[in-house]
Amino acid sequence: MWKTSMRFVLVISLSVLLCGCWDQRLLKEQKLILLLGYDLNSKGEIITSTTYPISKGKSGTSNAPAAPKSTILSTSGETAMDSLLHADLKISERIDISKAHVILFGEKAARKGIYPELDHIYRNPKGALSSKVAIIEGQVIDAVSINQEEADLNAQYYDEFLKSGIATGFYTNYNVQSVRPLLLHHTKDPLLPLLKLDRKHKRAVSVGMALFNNGKMTGKLSIPESKMYTLLSGEQKQKISFFVKSSHQIGKGRKNDVVVEILGGSQKTTVEVKNKSVSARISAKLQYRVTEYPKDQLTDPQVMSKLTHDIKTGLMKTAESMISQLQMANCDGLGLEEELRVHHNKLWKEKYRNINLREVPIKADLQFEFINSGIIN
Repeated sequence: MWKTSMRFVLVISLSVLLCGCWDQRLLKEQKLILLLGYDLNSKGEIITSTTYPISKGKSGTSNAPAAPKSTILSTSGETAMDSLLHADLKISERIDISKAHVILFGEKAARKGIYPELDHIYRNPKGALSSKVAIIEGQVIDAVSINQEEADLNAQYYDEFLKSGIATGFYTNYNVQSVRPLLLHHTKDPLLPLLKLDRKHKRAVSVGMALFNNGKMTGKLSIPESKMYTLLSGEQKQKISFFVKSSHQIGKGRKNDVVVEILGGSQKTTVEVKNKSVSARISAKLQYRVTEYPKDQLTDPQVMSKLTHDIKTGLMKTAESMISQLQMANCDGLGLEEELRVHHNKLWKEKYRNINLREVPIKADLQFEFINSGIIN
């Protein structure tokens, strides 16, 4: 009897001490925001555009529920968080951005700076840290309003669009969690996907990458320059293709240009210090194959010698153009300042804190190794 009483007391005590679901969030009480976008209005206020899924019941005569569609809500405020508080006033549930897939910035907002908007997401315990970040030429409200047919939800469309660009080598793979620390500590300037809208065909188009300095957009790279940056910065994860103009002609009025695919290789960025002056060299040994060359005859040593010269000349021009754009935008996407801070700290403090890339000579040294000319050899 005594043992039974003790067990009863123990069970009652434990039930009191056990905590319940005090932090539960019921889905029916939340409005899950899947796509966030930020613009600036004429007053300098933040315009936040959000999309969230809704279901319109059953589809036709079928008993299956209809596919969800995106609904758009746009509000303004003094800050990003303030604009979301205004959004809460206009919907029946609470705003929840923890499941956002993509964060978009209009170009005007990006040129003013993206740190405050990303910071409020980063500091949120339930913030969407894995959200991809991209820049739109023009206004975000136009981007989130696009009526495309490739996905049921706009957030899903942009998420898959950016994943494809990363896989193709158009962009670096940054998200909120990886971008925000760079903006805070200034160890390296991020380069983010840059898109524009094709309103006629209701789709997004890749432009290249947006260049940043101290959290503000300062320039742009074209698609070939973006792919070259991906290659020379060590960000290459997949094969990357380049179109190169050739000096040969097939016949009258017909060009004999070439497409090459970079399969891999080694890359190294070296910072050199001499007489308290800094220069940088990007060295790369790249393996490639020819995927398109109408003239063929790639087993001919003379043809290959001329073609290799054209390929190296064309890709060197792209590399030099990419470096020039980085310097004009003062975008330290190569992490030169961090290299100086770590290995030449005294010189960094004296002369190169908040480095001005225009004053640093940067050269590219590219070496190429021909692997094959296609599947047959």
